[in-house]
Amino acid sequence: MPRIPMPYRHTTALTFRFRRYPLLLPNSQNSVRGSSRSSPFNMEAPQQMDNLEAAKTEQQGESRETPKPEIGEPEMEEKVQEEDADNIKISVKGGDISRSKQIMLLDKFLVEMLGMMFFVVVGTGAAVATSTTTNFNQPGWVLSVALTFGLAITTLAYTIGHISGAHINCAVTFGLVIAGACGIVEGLVIFTGQIIGSILGSAIVAGLFNKSNDGTGALGSNQVAKGFTQGNAFLGEAVLTGLLMFVVCEVAVRRRFDYKPAIKLDGVGFNGPLAIGLAVFIAHMVLIPIDGKLNIRTLSGVRDETICMNCAGCSINPTRSFGPLVMASARGLPDGSSHWEDFWVFVIGPLVGAGIAATIFLFTKVRI
Repeated sequence: MPRIPMPYRHTTALTFRFRRYPLLLPNSQNSVRGSSRSSPFNMEAPQQMDNLEAAKTEQQGESRETPKPEIGEPEMEEKVQEEDADNIKISVKGGDISRSKQIMLLDKFLVEMLGMMFFVVVGTGAAVATSTTTNFNQPGWVLSVALTFGLAITTLAYTIGHISGAHINCAVTFGLVIAGACGIVEGLVIFTGQIIGSILGSAIVAGLFNKSNDGTGALGSNQVAKGFTQGNAFLGEAVLTGLLMFVVCEVAVRRRFDYKPAIKLDGVGFNGPLAIGLAVFIAHMVLIPIDGKLNIRTLSGVRDETICMNCAGCSINPTRSFGPLVMASARGLPDGSSHWEDFWVFVIGPLVGAGIAATIFLFTKVRI
């Protein structure tokens, strides 16, 4: 390629960049419209045009080879592939990461155990803490307890969702296994962590509030309320757990095609925990009056006192119901309690509702 004279090298390099604003180029003051004076922009014009076209073609080729991602899009999508039977290889920007499957399962076990423990402490703890100073017939009390459960799920989902998916509910785990979003072994590991976490959380609540300070009588365990039947409670638990599972599948699992189709995005991304927490909140608003029972107990044979034998109300979560009932049984249930007789309602009902919602998702899922 012929050598460009020294004074015009810089001009030639910048001509393409500033071609829409020629007056800003070096020596552009020498080019006056209508003037016949010589200008650096009309010297060796054929040669410079060839250089410009070559530069333009090269630049377009580079842009086709390495397109820049839009703002907010990942430059490289993570790809997970099995390296062998014991390890998972994750290819990300900057290199590959290989992690043991056993270690990843242990991580999920631990965070689900901690998540369930904190959920029970906050949810049932809020109910027990206010149980001796409130009128259970007041809608404000139902609102406060329901909101506590919903906010607890939202907070914990943001906290551990990137590790285990933040099930914090064996009914949700069961539904995700049916939907194909969770393996059977993984689901069993997560379920084990949830059971242990529920017992630990209820043990903490029992340590915070002795029996005289527990107006629920059973650490917030679930029991069918007076005036309702087990069938009423079963239907409510199944329907509203189905609502929760439906929300989980749509905001956290289903593949989205309605925006940014180049990104394989499941659900609605970081907004998912908000919708899931709201689903838990509205379910508690409906079910607390159904799953809560007022009863009379005798204190030291001196006087009768009205208590709420299930001030935490709504279950929609068998593992959340199991821990409090175990710990309450260990330190003594109130006289006339039917917690264990009603317990099947708060296990089978949520599992049926989650299973139906997950099956609907499974048959409406787009497979790509």
